[in-house]
Amino acid sequence: MRVGVYVQGSPAKANYKNECFNSRFFAGVMMVRDAIIRSGIDVGYASAATVSQYDIILVSITSDCDWWPYITERLSWPAGNYTVIVGGAGVLNVRPFLGFADIFVLGRGEEIVPQIIETQKNNTRYDNPSVIYSDNFDPESRYEIAQSPSYPHTFKIGANKSFTEVEQGCPNKCLFCGYAWHRKHTGGSFKYTSGARDLSAIEFTLKDILATHPDPGKIRTTAIDGFSERLRFAVNKRISDGEIAEFIKYLGQSTAKPHQIKVFNIVNYPGESHDDWKSFKQVLETADFDCPKRDSPQFSIILHSTPFRAVPATPSACWPMRYENVRGGISKVLGSSGNSVFYRGNSFFAVESMGTESLSSVILSAIAIRGVESDAKNIKKLCVSKQFWAANTKIKQKTLEKYFDVPLLFGAMDPDSLPTKYLKTYVPIKFKKPI
Repeated sequence: MRVGVYVQGSPAKANYKNECFNSRFFAGVMMVRDAIIRSGIDVGYASAATVSQYDIILVSITSDCDWWPYITERLSWPAGNYTVIVGGAGVLNVRPFLGFADIFVLGRGEEIVPQIIETQKNNTRYDNPSVIYSDNFDPESRYEIAQSPSYPHTFKIGANKSFTEVEQGCPNKCLFCGYAWHRKHTGGSFKYTSGARDLSAIEFTLKDILATHPDPGKIRTTAIDGFSERLRFAVNKRISDGEIAEFIKYLGQSTAKPHQIKVFNIVNYPGESHDDWKSFKQVLETADFDCPKRDSPQFSIILHSTPFRAVPATPSACWPMRYENVRGGISKVLGSSGNSVFYRGNSFFAVESMGTESLSSVILSAIAIRGVESDAKNIKKLCVSKQFWAANTKIKQKTLEKYFDVPLLFGAMDPDSLPTKYLKTYVPIKFKKPI
């Protein structure tokens, strides 16, 4: 069998192309590749121009945004007698994408994909609850997100980096988080580490920072996932305002050279208000008051807010998603005077990240996680339209509103109408009421 890992020509994000298979983004598919090689089958790399040279094409979908460039390229592939296997953390709702792959793997694939390949040799099928064959998918059946122990082997990512899986999953069951509900936690650490990442790139959770007090100069990213303590506790993100204040003082009162800290946040939870937004600024102001006065440079907080998604197979899967564009609006509500800086104090200034997704991007996510078979026709139209992808965000939004049922995609759902009700994970999911 000739097997090839597909390398997209135009990935969803620019840094994917720069990092290619040299980074953590593709650790999963490289792990699967290593497992296939250990089973005795060589694995190459396929492009859109060379897919017909392979019998099996492996495609990695790490997030819902990966579907669109993949489908765009998939529609241009030359004809061939190849089987397309799609897997990765972004493979949850297969219903709108059944026509763009032959086989879908849910969850961990390193133990499953070699078995699929073995059955393909014999023109048979691998009967496994984590494997979906597109031509006999049944949305009324139950399919499982596969689990496995930490991968025991070290393998290469890129020319000169090795990857060893340290842990997977998360012990904190935040209601919105697929990583916690789709991957059973192994190990006791809160932070993600691997041989493929430089120490300075480690993302420390706020809890990890307070528990271990790492070198303040190495803290570059963390996350709060909610503007207010009320919101965070409502989604089981147990970070108090006091802990955020402690984190700010830890940096501000340190002797570390002032630098940028990117703080990841989630915005547009159902039931969220501007008072929640203002709560974060108030905590920042109060904590920074106890920090030394610095002229320039100061520590900079880049507040990067991602709009809430009702992620499948999580307790929040049925929640409504707010149809509101907040891009550029957070800093205005928090007191910006014409730019994105909404706070400047003793040791810190804070700015709204301009990377907050536009409403058109959030609609595309909603299609990926809540779309159904009838959406496939319009998905195909989108992916062959160069005009759509070149358009500004307002035109994209209007186009998506025209061809997709946006109120349905963003509305509250019940478990029986949920498009991904077929998904089963390692722990029973009890759908929670919205905040």
